[in-house]
Order: sequence, then C-alpha cells, then structure tokens
Amino acid sequence: PVGLRKEYNWTFDDIDTNENCLAFYLVHQYAEVYFDDELIYSLKPAETNKLGRSTSSNWIIIPLYPEDNGKEVRIVITPVYKSFADRQIEFLTGSRSSIIIHRLKQDLPQIILSLLCILLGFSVIVVQLFLLSRKRSHSWDLVYLGNFSILLGLWRITDTRFSPLMFPGNTMVLGYITISMLFLISIPFLLFLSRRLSTDSTPPLLAISTACSAAALGVLFCQISGIAEFRETLTVSHIMIIVSVLSMLTASLISRIKKKVRSRKNTWIFILILTISALFDIFTFYKKGSSSGILVLVFVFLIYMINLFTTNMLEISKNAYTDVHTGLFNKSRWNELMETISPAAGPVGFMMLDLNRLKYVNDTLGHEAGDKIISGFAWILRSTIQHSSVICRWGGDEFAVMITDADRNKMEHCFSAITTAVDVYNQSGAEPEICFAGGWVLSTDYPGLSCKELLEKADEQMYQNKRNWYSEHPDAI
Repeated sequence: PVGLRKEYNWTFDDIDTNENCLAFYLVHQYAEVYFDDELIYSLKPAETNKLGRSTSSNWIIIPLYPEDNGKEVRIVITPVYKSFADRQIEFLTGSRSSIIIHRLKQDLPQIILSLLCILLGFSVIVVQLFLLSRKRSHSWDLVYLGNFSILLGLWRITDTRFSPLMFPGNTMVLGYITISMLFLISIPFLLFLSRRLSTDSTPPLLAISTACSAAALGVLFCQISGIAEFRETLTVSHIMIIVSVLSMLTASLISRIKKKVRSRKNTWIFILILTISALFDIFTFYKKGSSSGILVLVFVFLIYMINLFTTNMLEISKNAYTDVHTGLFNKSRWNELMETISPAAGPVGFMMLDLNRLKYVNDTLGHEAGDKIISGFAWILRSTIQHSSVICRWGGDEFAVMITDADRNKMEHCFSAITTAVDVYNQSGAEPEICFAGGWVLSTDYPGLSCKELLEKADEQMYQNKRNWYSEHPDAI
C-alpha cells in the first residue's frame, strides 16, 4: 500500500523431521510465500473486512517436508505503513512447539506482569464493590484504579508476540484490543486521581478525562468510517497519555503545595515516578519502533497497586475494630477477644472505667468539650497502661481494660497510675477537668467465672465507685 516491497530469497537444503516449520513474525505487513515460484501462502486483508486495510500482527507458519529440500524460497513482504518499511524480520525453522516455547521464553516477563495487572484489577474491583455494598468503604477510587489495572494488563498482554501464536485466527481483534486499551487507559487513572487529590484538582482532571474519552470516540469513528486506522492515529493516544500524566503531576504538585491532598503523602511521589516511567516508555517505543517488552510503567504501577491495596485493606480492617474518636479498640473487637480468651489459661484482670458528669459537660459546655474529655482520658489510658493490655472504648463514656498475667499488685498499680495521671492532667490547667469512676477484678478471686461475668463484676464495682463519688460531690450533676 505504501509502494514498497522487500524480497527474501534462499534455498532449502537438509530439512529434517525436527525442522518441520518455517516461521516469521509480521507487524502491519502483507506477505506472499513462494516455493519454486509457486504461491503457497498469502496474507492480506479479507475482502469482507470493512474496518481497515491492515492485517495487524501475525505469525506466518509454513509446514516443511523433506521433499522441500532444494526448493527455492521467495518471500515478498509489503508494509502497510511507511514506518514499518525497514523492520527487520527473523526467519525461524523448527517444530511448531519449539517456536512457541522460544517465543514464550522471550515474552514471559511481560505476560506475567500483564496477568498480574488483570488479576489484581479484578480482585480490587470485586473487593471494593463488596466493601461499598457493606458500607465499610465510601470511596470509588480503587474501583477506578482496578479498571486502569485491567486496561493496562490487556494492553500489554495483547501486545506480546506470543499472543498471535495462541490466537492465530483473531490477530486483528488482538490488534484492536491493544490500541483501544492504549486510548482508554488514561481515563480511569484520571478519575482515580480526582478522588485522591484535593477538590481543587477534581474539575480539571475530570475535564481532561472527558477530553480523552471524546478523542477515543473520535478515533473509533475514524476507524469504522475508513478515514484513518488505529495505527495511523496512534500518535493521538501518545499525546493523550503525555497530557494526562503531565496533568496528573501538575495537579498533584499543586495539591501538595496547598497541603490539600486527601491521600497518603507518598501519592504525589508515585505520580512523579509514574510520569517519568510513562514518558520513558513512549520514548523507547519511538526509538525501537515497537512497544513489545517495554515494562517500566507496568512494573512501577504494580508496586504501587499492591502497596495501595494492601494498605487500604489494613486500614479498613483497622477501622472495623477501632474507635474513630479515640483510636482505641471498639466493642466489636473486644467481643471477639473475649471469645478467644479463657481465665482458666492464666490470671486475667478486668477494669471498667466511666467518666463522671460527661452529660453535664455536654449540656453546658457543648459536645466539643465532652469530646475533649473523652480523647484526653483515652490518651491517659494509652500512656499509663502497659502495651500488652487491651484497652477498649466500651460505650460513649465507658472504657474497658483487660490485663493479662495480672495479680493484685499489678491491678492496684495500674488503677493508681490512672488516678495519678488524671490528677496531673487536671492540675495542668486543662479544661474541662476529667473525673472518672472505676472498678476492677481478678480472675483468681472468682474461679470458674467467664470473661463476661468477670467484666460484670468489675462493672458493679465501678458503679459503686460512681455512687460514692456523686455522694461526695452533691453539687455535681
């Protein structure tokens, strides 16, 4: 089609049973194979193909037989596009299986990374949709990132030379998938970033993603209408990617400077690395003339994706068992622990603590003052009780503590340390002051009682302590 032809000529000699195939790989090129001037194979677009004149990427595999020894081979290659006129062609002989294995070994890193992208993308989408349905998450950012991961994986795996070997009858479909993914790939990532960065970044990122969508639809229209094929408009996709990554970097840096980034602080660093990786891969493509084997972007993204997904799951797991206001365990986590701990396994101490006059503070000084008392008391508990113990915010103003390997001295010392720390807090001039009631029990004092029953005993002592405090402070409400 571009007026260029290349011919390759040689003569077969010494073909044996182990070399029963001649194979070579073409990209957007037609081919004619002659044995002694007899046309035995021809590759060109089917007459029924209305979508374009290119045959995409193909492996040409010609069976060889001992009687082909001495025959003159002539292969005529016609490039569809001028950019493929000087592409070097490697001719292989051997069994079909040996050729497949040879290609698989060369493409294996790209195949593995691509499959990881696809599997990880599907996993992230399924898990995030499940969390959204259960109200355990309210963010769609990982759904967008999962779509990006799938598109990235499909792009890279269909771009291998191994794919046409596995799907020889669908090479044009593979080619359309490859380039389509390349056009669409930046859109979900822009949507992901619009969720992760500050609200100031959302409108421009959404505008760019909309422009990329319009460009992709325009290219699709050109392909279907015959105005221009995907391959001829490939530069458009590269411009889209460059504009997208530069926009990501700009939006991230602006958000970072304004300190309005909602995501973790390493997000903008990753965006910088991703930008460099994408630009490097595009530069390598134009230098090599092929994107096969270009894996920097995929490798960098997978590291980030795995790290982000793992961090997100750990954070969700932590939030499921953590009281948001105090950072202590919540009652759900406490109940799970109570099911796994038996007082018969070792001495255990339980402590119930309750803040006095919190309702009065909320009613007179406001809930912000009440929240300050709660967070201040939680900080005192964390700083005075040993790390091996479990501290839980039991309810609004109630706290439960479990101390393992406990004895009377340890429990008395712990309760005394809390009382002293509260006195120091109040003497520091902090307002409003913290007042609390508490009670504790030892499992060795009540043999045979369960954890729940021991906690009830501590709760009874705490309420007795509370009644005593209010009797000593009749003016307290």
